[in-house]
Amino acid sequence: MPLHVLFGEAVDIARFHKTYWKAEVKDGKVVRRGLEMAASKKKNGDALTAKTGEEILSLQRAGVEAGTRYLLVVDPKKASPFERGQIVLDEITATLEWLFDDGVEDENDARLAKLGQAHAGDPATADALALALDDYAALAAPHREAMDGLGGFDAAMLDEARELAAALRARPAENAGLSEKAREALVLRNKVIGLLLSRMSTVRAAARFVFRDRPDIVREVTSAYGRRRRAEAKRRAKKVDAPPPGAPPPGAPPPPVSPT
Repeated sequence: MPLHVLFGEAVDIARFHKTYWKAEVKDGKVVRRGLEMAASKKKNGDALTAKTGEEILSLQRAGVEAGTRYLLVVDPKKASPFERGQIVLDEITATLEWLFDDGVEDENDARLAKLGQAHAGDPATADALALALDDYAALAAPHREAMDGLGGFDAAMLDEARELAAALRARPAENAGLSEKAREALVLRNKVIGLLLSRMSTVRAAARFVFRDRPDIVREVTSAYGRRRRAEAKRRAKKVDAPPPGAPPPGAPPPPVSPT
């Protein structure tokens, strides 16, 4: 999930927690349950409490700050192709996600999802990053004009992505990694994001349990991004499983063989 989507959803979940923490009581009867009914008395870090929403907002802010700190550590003038490549790839990916997020599932969404799956397990190597830069730059190329200036994106990054990919392939593998400062900043950012995701998951799990008879409320706390991706995955699966035009339906007897 792109970071800008994650941070946006974190704010939404914190707001949901505040709205639905207390049960709604009318004439002495509970007319709508509250998240407090699933609160744990345990002291572990993932326990649902009245302060979980505030913790989510705090971690969201810390995640944004840690992400910015990571970007600032990577000096564009001194950055290795690997460090700069990570930033350029993140920028292209985030801008494509925003551009294609128009509420309509089309070929653009399918292509972006396919690339995301193809590179999801990429190792942190120069060759893997080079391939990702080439792939995302190729996907973005037809949308260059629409992307330029969107959210501050500079379309020149699409050209830079190609140049960085070539530089990464030409650079010795042992010199292609992150600097120590950049690596430390990235580790910190990822740790904060991990904590944030854990708190968000706690609220979502509690909501599914407490409001199991109110799917309309549960939907408020689920990830719209995740729903779109699951819908797209199902659509692609159906397309793959569908028989080709003219093929007999499943279970149909084979056509008779003409005598020779």
